[in-house]
Amino acid sequence: MKQILFALLLLASISLSAQEGFKITGRLGGTLGGNLMLVTNTTEGAIRLGQAVMVNGNFSFSGKVNEMTPVYILTDQQQPIATLMLENTEYTILAGENGIEVEGGGEAQKLWNQYDAITQTVARESQKMEQEARTAYSSGNQMKMQALQQQFQKVAEEAGRQQAALFETYKDSPVTAFVIVSGMQQMDYASLKLMYDGLGETAKNCISGQLIAQQIEQFKQVEVGSVPSDFIGLTAEGDTLSLYGVEAKLKLVDFWASWCAPCRAEMPNVKKVYKKYHEQGLEVIGVSIDQKPADWLKALQEEKLPWPNIIDPESKIAAYFLVQAIPQTFLLDENNKIIAKNLRGKELEAKIAEVLGE
Repeated sequence: MKQILFALLLLASISLSAQEGFKITGRLGGTLGGNLMLVTNTTEGAIRLGQAVMVNGNFSFSGKVNEMTPVYILTDQQQPIATLMLENTEYTILAGENGIEVEGGGEAQKLWNQYDAITQTVARESQKMEQEARTAYSSGNQMKMQALQQQFQKVAEEAGRQQAALFETYKDSPVTAFVIVSGMQQMDYASLKLMYDGLGETAKNCISGQLIAQQIEQFKQVEVGSVPSDFIGLTAEGDTLSLYGVEAKLKLVDFWASWCAPCRAEMPNVKKVYKKYHEQGLEVIGVSIDQKPADWLKALQEEKLPWPNIIDPESKIAAYFLVQAIPQTFLLDENNKIIAKNLRGKELEAKIAEVLGE
């Protein structure tokens, strides 16, 4: 009898032990296959929590986490399969009518599903609007195009209200912090700081909250009023040029590339203000993010730029300045303090004239 009792206790112990971890089961169907990774972001970068092989759309992950952890299931080509708020419970990933669906999970997953549903609604409406707008454009129907824009704006505003309501209700949830992380690269310092300040302490202290705090500090490094770190680049002549090594009352750091049509179109405006204000203390530092030096050198010859230029082929300088689109400019004073950002055309000339006292 004691042996039977011991065996039952052992089986119960094994059963409880199995439930202590997580299990993710994928049933996507079809002939999908390949290697998959289970990845999460940390303050030190992305780390892999597991790997699996998908065969005919089927795969599984298992393991254990110490706390709720936002994770991504990715292919080995970094294509996303699903996003989970991972806890030590069971998840099933299925192919639904509107894309990948996640069943199971805990309260965190349910909250993420609500946030994700709002995002997916906007995405579907955007896709629908673009298709209808192309048809309206081809037929020259301006009224239809305007109506579509207004319709989408209403959808976006309603989605914003729904998301704001979730933010307010769940401001202390790590899931809310994760939602902010997912979109913070498209925000600016002021908007991100406002959202971070609205979080509760639990959300601020989780990994996602720490990532937001890190991003805010990065934003601050290149905000108006900040003094960015020095950088060094290679000139067309093979010399090195540093930001701090250029002495001028005003420095315009201009990020561009040979393949960027808007950048090339803006060059005449920059040449105009350079010619007008260079003797009064304006200097321009062109920073090209071209990966091929030959393309950069060819563009320099074509544009005949009179100011110093350097190349940033790995976009390290651009990454520090959080450049997401070009052309992008930073106007610095003689002490290398940023006094304006992303000015072009008349706005750029007006600011330069203001500072140099025309």
